[in-house]
Parts: sequence; structure tokens; C-alpha cells
Amino acid sequence: MSTYSKFYFRPGRGEQVNTEIMPEQDQCSAICGRVVDGKSRAVENALVLLFRTGEEREPSLLSRFCTDEDGHFMFGPLESDVLYLIKVFKNDVKIRELEIRAE
Repeated sequence: MSTYSKFYFRPGRGEQVNTEIMPEQDQCSAICGRVVDGKSRAVENALVLLFRTGEEREPSLLSRFCTDEDGHFMFGPLESDVLYLIKVFKNDVKIRELEIRAE
């Protein structure tokens, strides 16, 4: 996974800002996604559920998230080599199930 850095700055009048960013390598896994409808339009306020699952266990709910106005959601950090299940609901209708494995 690539490293993400964010910072804010406010330059003064006539000021030149020089910066160098050297973030450390992130060892965490995460999933970032977007929920869209059949016409590729963002689905706001869809309920996205993250479950930890495995072949010998019932899925257990780890987290929940409602998509933003652009349909985005994110879960993390995730453990590597663990099988996860994501379920997406909108207006009590299940939209999609997706099994993922963080590697």
C-alpha cells in the first residue's frame, strides 16, 4: 500500500514555499471503496459493514460506515492474511457482498 501524507499551509504575499516530504513506509492494510448505482452515480448514506470471517467461523461484525456524499468508505487498519467480508445496504436493500483478503 502506498503512503499518504497530508498537510496544510498558507503562503504569505510574495513568499515562496519549499517543502520536502519523506513519509515512512506504512505497514498497515486498509480498504477504500466507493458505492455507485447502475449509472455510476455515487450512493450517499449507504451502510457498509465489515466482517471478519473464515472457513471455520461465523462472520463477526468489526465495523460499520455510512458512505459520504461521493459514495466513499474506508476501513483500516486491517490484519494481513485475514479473510474479510463487506456487505453494502441502502434503504434496507442489500446491494453487494464482497470477500477480501488483506495481503
